[in-house]
Amino acid sequence: MDRTEGIERRSGNGKIALLVQYDGTRFNGWQRQKNARTVQEELENALHVLLKKQVRIQASGRTDTGVHACGQVVHFPALSDISLQRLCIGLNGILSEDVSVLNAYRVPDTFHARYSAIAREYLYVIYNHRQRSPFKVNRALWISYPLEVNYLRSVAQYLVGEKDFASFCKRVSSQEGTIRRIDEIEIQRKEDTIIIRIRGNAFLHNMIRIIVGTLLKMHREHALPESIVDILNQRDRNAAGPTALAKGLYLNKVFYEPPLDTMEKAF
Repeated sequence: MDRTEGIERRSGNGKIALLVQYDGTRFNGWQRQKNARTVQEELENALHVLLKKQVRIQASGRTDTGVHACGQVVHFPALSDISLQRLCIGLNGILSEDVSVLNAYRVPDTFHARYSAIAREYLYVIYNHRQRSPFKVNRALWISYPLEVNYLRSVAQYLVGEKDFASFCKRVSSQEGTIRRIDEIEIQRKEDTIIIRIRGNAFLHNMIRIIVGTLLKMHREHALPESIVDILNQRDRNAAGPTALAKGLYLNKVFYEPPLDTMEKAF
């Protein structure tokens, strides 16, 4: 009996989680909506074709129009006896080229892609060169003037920890509470590309893009790094910088305990 047959024996129990990547350029965000192409609709339609059943999926978090994902996680009930390997291969044969299923996992009934997550990691990519690149136009924010990475790091360190990020979110998010915890911010330059990696327990709507916009605004104005503390303390969206463009943002990884890789998986 090969591995695929061993997985095939178990049917209709628990849930299935998928690890998904997508280029957000031609999507109107994650969430299904009328008269607009979304990642949720694309995946649910592909599951319907493959499984011959209507399936509603839940994601670890919604992404806005133009935002990309390297490691989005979704789940749905295990309603079919199809093997995990065949599920991945079959979905990728149906899905458009700008979305792909990397792996599938058999998870318990208690698993929820969003509420079971213990941390999330995002990347924000900046192309820092005096001339624009056609290869980066939909994948990174272009900044033509030189950026000093050490300065950006010195500002970002003040955002690590549990804080009130009311200044760094849309006003509509404030009704859900604005206390969040950032565990780590790492900023690295690789030739002409600057990658800002931010990991935390959860993020407010547009929080990372506003953080990036604020870092860049402070850089332009030669502000003291510690002045970002004043922006935090004002708890006012108008105190922070602009919202950086969506195309530079990537949902990189979602963390669970136990990790998904410890579960039964396709690959």
